[in-house]
Formats: sequence, structure tokens, C-alpha cells
Amino acid sequence: RFLRLHWQEAKLPQNFQIIDSDDQQRLIKRLLKNLELDESRWVPREIQYFINAQKDEGLRPQHIDDDNDPQRRQFIALYKSYQDVCERGGLVDFAELLLRAFELLRDNAAMREHYQSRFRQVLVDEFQDTNSIQYNWLKLFAGDAQGCASVAGGRTPGATGHKNLFVVGDDDQSIYGWRGALVDNI
Repeated sequence: RFLRLHWQEAKLPQNFQIIDSDDQQRLIKRLLKNLELDESRWVPREIQYFINAQKDEGLRPQHIDDDNDPQRRQFIALYKSYQDVCERGGLVDFAELLLRAFELLRDNAAMREHYQSRFRQVLVDEFQDTNSIQYNWLKLFAGDAQGCASVAGGRTPGATGHKNLFVVGDDDQSIYGWRGALVDNI
């Protein structure tokens, strides 16, 4: 809803389409075919996991180090190609929804301040299942950006907010570690 309202500021087409994980995997398979890469060597599910994991950490392809690993370098190139296809087609996957919303609030002080004043109290349930991008988004949204490092440019300057963030969670019930949830966020 946030991105639909602020589609221009988020650099999205007005009628952007949200794709689910099955659509995402089909898109990756099509991309591999177009690049003439063998699916048995470049497994679509592994590429999908890599892309989503990077987005969950707030990383765009240009911010990822390949560590001199040829396979990692290819994964980064595939992420870049995937992102290009999504941009051209106006497609947004689930991980992109959070990353794009985070980047919009991080980079637009007026908008961030508007939403911080609009939502003076923030309650998050099942906090044990938040991932890095969700955690940083919440800190930014609540105005506690001093510890909120952005991946592409350091800390968010001039963070002023209510810092009224209330979370509920149980570290014994964290079940989404496979999806990037960090129980340490508690």
C-alpha cells in the first residue's frame, strides 16, 4: 500500500505488478534460458534464494563483493540481470517490497518525518521472525536510525523520531531462520 501510494518516489511504474515466489522462479528460469545457462549447474531455486537473501540484507547487486569466487560472481551477475528484467517489466517480488520501502524512507527525509509523525506508536508482533531489512526499516520508521546502517551510504543523517517501538516476541518460537529471520533482533 505504501509503495502504491508513493510509486513515483519509489521509482516504480504506477501499475507495478507484485510477483510471488513461483512467478519469481519462472522468471529466473526464463532468464537462465535467455542467457543460455544450464539449469543443472545454475539451479533456479539457489539463485532465487541468493537474490532474496541479498535483498533481505538490504543489498543491491552493486553493493555485493564477489570475494574472488567465480560462482558468487555469477550469482551477482544473475541478480543484476534479474533486477534489470524486473525494472523493465514493472515487477516487484516480496523481498523487493521491503527493500524498496526501506530505501524510500531512508532516502527521503520529508517522507520519513511525515510517517514518523503520523504513526507515533509502532507495535510489532512476532518480532523474533524479523530479518535484517525489516529490523532496519522498523528502526528507521520509529526514528532510531543512529544504529541503522544503510548498505549503500552509511548511517541515516538527521534521524528524528518518536522512538516508540514496542515489540512482542518469543525467542523459543523463531521459525523463519531459513527465510532470514534473526532471533538476535530481540
